[in-house]
Amino acid sequence: MSTKSIRKQGRSFLTILLMLALFLTPLGPGLRSQAARATGTVKNRILNVRSSASTSSSIVCKLTQGTKVTILSDTTGDDGLKWYNVYFAYNGDAKEGYVRADLVNVSGAVLGSSSGGNTSSNTTAGSGSTRYVKPPVAIIRTYASTNADIRSRLEKGSSVTVLSSKTGSDDGRTWYKISFTKNGSAMDGYIRGDLLVDTNPGGTGSTSTDVSGTRYINTDSARIRTYASPNADIRSGLPRGTQVTLISSKTGDDGAVWYKISYTENGSRLTGYVRSDLLSSDKPGSDSSGGSSGGAANTPATVKPAVANIRTYASTSGDIRSKLPAGTSVTILSETTGSDGRKWYQISYTYNGSALKGYIRSDLVTLGGTTGGSSSLGNSSGSNSNNNSSAVAEVRTYASPYADIRATLANGSKVTILKEVTGEDGQKWTKISFTQDNKKIEGYIPSSIIK
Repeated sequence: MSTKSIRKQGRSFLTILLMLALFLTPLGPGLRSQAARATGTVKNRILNVRSSASTSSSIVCKLTQGTKVTILSDTTGDDGLKWYNVYFAYNGDAKEGYVRADLVNVSGAVLGSSSGGNTSSNTTAGSGSTRYVKPPVAIIRTYASTNADIRSRLEKGSSVTVLSSKTGSDDGRTWYKISFTKNGSAMDGYIRGDLLVDTNPGGTGSTSTDVSGTRYINTDSARIRTYASPNADIRSGLPRGTQVTLISSKTGDDGAVWYKISYTENGSRLTGYVRSDLLSSDKPGSDSSGGSSGGAANTPATVKPAVANIRTYASTSGDIRSKLPAGTSVTILSETTGSDGRKWYQISYTYNGSALKGYIRSDLVTLGGTTGGSSSLGNSSGSNSNNNSSAVAEVRTYASPYADIRATLANGSKVTILKEVTGEDGQKWTKISFTQDNKKIEGYIPSSIIK
């Protein structure tokens, strides 16, 4: 074969390769290398896909439970948690976005990390220097790792003192050991270096103005949040007429005026943030749908389903305060119309030896029963074996009644005790490990419910 013929065949081969490359390029990152990438399946009923690794970023779309996604990389979000950059099909289009790693079931190995926009913008802090929290809420951990237990959460603008720095044990990033004050107590812990900045970015430390006085909730149910933003976690839902005490005021993330307030709920004194327009100086009258009705007040009732969620206010959007098993006795205090248009009851009941109040949908209880009676989870002295056998304990992500629920365990479940700590509520909590659905899980439960 001549040299000229060989060169001609070589040019033809290169032309074919170039055409193949151009053909494959538009298929997107997921389809180009899907065989080599991990996949995920949505765990939640509805999952928000966001434009970046942050709960404050815009929502790209919502995926339903069971939807498959291709995982391109992982990154650490503004909240200190692991997020996945994912690629998926949505209504016939290819889309890309970010989801929290704990909200998908993963199959295969996740490839290299993405920067996720978390590059540190400040110089290395020296021991004894002051720094400020940059994101809306930063997680403080017990050691330099995103796998470490959560010690506390600090809001944007909070001032901290740097004690030392080190490289994280699992992410290779710079972490600072810091000291700070929370609720009047001196604490220390670890935070990622990129979540701190040299100058106060605004927030808790710079825009709050001390105020005082008493106000009242003027809407059917006001959401009390962990910081001054409609994107913050909901701490409580307070009904119309609830009295609160003002602590300070500030401009929230949404540009509205928010009050930091203190209030009493189930015998505990709590603090949180509420929008100023949801408060009034005078105590409002009861809403026509919110008081006792049809003789429901002080009526005994029993829980109907196997497990019923008791919520902080009359809505399925309310935080879950407790989970009560079938047959649990409760007392109806009043009835109201929830945000879903259904009838809800405010009830009182006993849970783990404590008298609590909450809301349950009216169709989940049967009227009648013994007033004030209740099966108390973890109570070894009770004689109601049916109630105890179906009772559930909520295992939380850290030692606080406001932490996310990681799992639920039936009464009598065997667990391994790892350690005991004092929680955010001042009570003793036990860190446990156990196996559920063939997976080893760790979390926290109140020490009082362990036998």
